[in-house]
Amino acid sequence: MKDVTLSPDQVQKFQQDGYLIIEDFLPVSKCELLKEKIKEVIDQHLNLETHPRTLFTTYQANKAEPDAHMMTDYFLNSGDGINFFFEEGAFSKETGELACSKYHAVNKIGHALHTDVPEFKDVAQSEAVKNVCRSLGIKKPTLPQSMYIFKSPGLGGEVTPHKDNSFLHTGGTPLLGLWIPLDDAMKDNGCLWFIPGSQREAATLFMNRKEDNTGCVFVGENNSQQGDEEYVPAEVRRGALVLIDGNVVHKSYPNTSSRSRNAFTFHLYEGEGASWGATNWNQPTDKGTFVELY
Repeated sequence: MKDVTLSPDQVQKFQQDGYLIIEDFLPVSKCELLKEKIKEVIDQHLNLETHPRTLFTTYQANKAEPDAHMMTDYFLNSGDGINFFFEEGAFSKETGELACSKYHAVNKIGHALHTDVPEFKDVAQSEAVKNVCRSLGIKKPTLPQSMYIFKSPGLGGEVTPHKDNSFLHTGGTPLLGLWIPLDDAMKDNGCLWFIPGSQREAATLFMNRKEDNTGCVFVGENNSQQGDEEYVPAEVRRGALVLIDGNVVHKSYPNTSSRSRNAFTFHLYEGEGASWGATNWNQPTDKGTFVELY
């Protein structure tokens, strides 16, 4: 793993654009290891007979309404474990059975890979990640969640424009996304697209957990919808690290290629001065999945 200390120019670039690409963060061998390990996770933990078959979509979130998965106990209780969310089209409408391989049917796995699976913990809690945080002046980096995103060939769906701060509320302290593609991420297989500089406008739409814990509700106005001409593609080779400011607008298109676009991603927030209130969908539990890196 690359030992990263950001240069002053890189820090300035991140502050200017709201995202930063660091090439060759993980070696190809590590990317392959994580891809093989996630298959083991599926084999060991996914029971289709008992799974509620929760789908993951973001269409309604772009309209400031909760998507169906946001209203389920399965999602609300997924913060401290290994949970599986399926792609639209994963199950046959005629038979109800999987319409493709289980390794392609899953949209994402979350949200505690950073504590529950050693291979992912080694990345998310690495010295390299800590050095990135130090370079950005984060005094108390706290890791609340992690995800494996599949974006499978011909099935991986769209992720609509959003700011991560809409979904994780820190009370005003910085939120940082770390996104590592385990396959080359190009335009045709669903790379990330950003609006550089959009992080200067704070998020005004927030997904809140309902007080009665029966789901989520959106509060505020969506300020993440701009014209397509403003977006810049972030095409990267596997093993790169993409740093994402919590307020930068980003999205990805469906994977229309014959290639996968797997990625491991997690979030960190400045724990010093943070206010992680009850409005957050993801709440700390006694499992200790909210990890302070130093």
